[in-house]
Formats: sequence, structure tokens, C-alpha cells
Amino acid sequence: MPSKVSCLYLLTVVCWASALWYLSVSRPSTSYVGQLNIPIRKAPKVNKNSTFSNIRTRSLNPHDFGYLINEDKKCEAEPPFLVILISTTHKEFDARQAIRETWGDESTFPDVRVVTLFLLGRSTDTVLNQMVEQESQIFHDIVVEDFIDSYHNLTLKTLMGMRWVATFCAKAQYVLKTDSDIFVNMENLIYNLLKPTTKPRRRYFTGYVINGGPIRDMRSKWYMPRDLYPESKYPPFCSGTGYIFSADVAELIYKTSLHTRLLHLEDVYVGVCLRKLGIHPFQNSGFNHWKMAYSLCRYRRVVTVHQISPEEMHRIWNDMTSKKHLKC
Repeated sequence: MPSKVSCLYLLTVVCWASALWYLSVSRPSTSYVGQLNIPIRKAPKVNKNSTFSNIRTRSLNPHDFGYLINEDKKCEAEPPFLVILISTTHKEFDARQAIRETWGDESTFPDVRVVTLFLLGRSTDTVLNQMVEQESQIFHDIVVEDFIDSYHNLTLKTLMGMRWVATFCAKAQYVLKTDSDIFVNMENLIYNLLKPTTKPRRRYFTGYVINGGPIRDMRSKWYMPRDLYPESKYPPFCSGTGYIFSADVAELIYKTSLHTRLLHLEDVYVGVCLRKLGIHPFQNSGFNHWKMAYSLCRYRRVVTVHQISPEEMHRIWNDMTSKKHLKC
């Protein structure tokens, strides 16, 4: 007799497939281009229970979006060693499910507590919102805030994750921020880089460090207007495809963002906040922001790899977990 959870999961998969087919054939896709897509809001309401009530000066960017879906009890039982924040979009159910079944499985390492969360804004399509809510009721690993989910609002999504850690999981040791098309070598990340048996770091930030400047070509995906960022160089920043930081940095970046002009390039913006905090990101060659041809030995040495499909994620994970006895 199939379990209730199995039936619910099967129902969710069928509903997702039906909804996505319907949306693809009967509705135009929404394109988010142009200026930073931040809603115009009235003056923020004062939250008497706010964790950040010690901020006395007026905020430049009051991040006062309410939670539409939250998992505020995730860290209550035991503070995790690692919180994984995965930026995703509503239609990426297959990617989320692949991560749940591979490297994002919270039960993979019995000796290390891991919490996995998928980060979303609000879709302009009510069907997609309903599907994500149903998915959340089954897996309890989704957090949604009330801003429009779009490429130009990726910064808000990352700040949502920082806010969540600082508010609901402040006693965690480390945080990984990554995307839903990234494969993460969790064993390498946890035991070779973070090392649970060592003293936790503070003010720590590492990933693939980029030293560059703004692109002024309006045709570019990474176009940065001069009036938004007049400087000729960006501060060092880690590629948004994946970076690790100690949990204390989450609150520091969130608080700094309240008084820092928003930029739509989220990894650049995090770098700007780090510069204000005097925190220098460390270069780590294990973080790759491009796609690598697969080989078992090569993937054993990395921490992250970009542009991995759900099908590839399963193949890589199964290969790496079943061939641990092979030497390179």
C-alpha cells in the first residue's frame, strides 16, 4: 500500500507536468528586462518583534517583504553545521527534485546536520504560486518572500536568504549560497574545506573570486548603468553560482544592505557589502562558474560545477557515490 507522502509526491509531479504544459502552450512567457524590478512600497511598518530593532538610522533599502511561505522551525531542534540556500525559479521543479535526491539530501551525512532551502519570490502567475505552495507542503524546504521573482530581483532573493539565516538559524556554522543548475561535491565541501572537527571560522567568505569592472554595453546581460554604479572597478566578489560564508556574515551583509544602494547583479552587490564590512573573500579554485566535462577524478577535486541538468545531476551523483572505492 503506497504511503501518503508517496501519493502526494506523485500527485505533485503530475500536477506540475500538467501545469507547465498548460503554461507553455497557452500563456506567453514573462520577460523581465530593463530596470531593477523592485516594487514601489509605502513606508515600512514597524515590526515590534524584529530581530534587527537595534538599527536606529533610517534604512535606504528596508527589506520589509513578508514571507508567503516560511520554514521558521528548521533550525529549532539542533543548529545545523551547514545551511544550503538555493536560488531557484517556479518552473524548476525537476531541478529542485534532483537536488533533493542527490547532493541536497539533508540525511546524506549522519554525523553532520545540513539544512537545505530553496529561495523564491512571488510569481506573476497564480497557477505557479499554487504549485509551489503544494510542493512546499510536501517537502517543507521552500521559502518565499512577497517580491516579484525575476532575474533583476536576484539580489532581493539573496538578501532574503541572509535575512532568514540571521533570523531563524543564527547558530548555524556555515552557509552555502548556490543556484539550481549547480552540482555540489558535498563530501569535498564538508570534510575537506569546512572540516566539522575544527573550530568554526568567523567573518569567513570564499568562492570563485572575480576582479572586474562594470559592463557598459546595454546589450549585455550584465549591463551596469553608470548612474547606478559610477566606479570603474568592482570590489572583489565571488561568482553567484556558489560561495560559502560563516553564518555570522549573513547578518552582517543583511544589515549592511539596508544602507547600501541596491544593484541588480547580486554577486557584485554582495561584494560591495563585503567591502563596506572590511571582509575580503578568499579565492578557492574548487568553485567553478562554468561547465566542466565530467570525469570521476576531476569532479572529486571540485566543490561546484555550473550548468548541470537534473538528468546529469543524477548520473554524476550515482557515479560518485557508487565508485568511492576507485582511486584516481
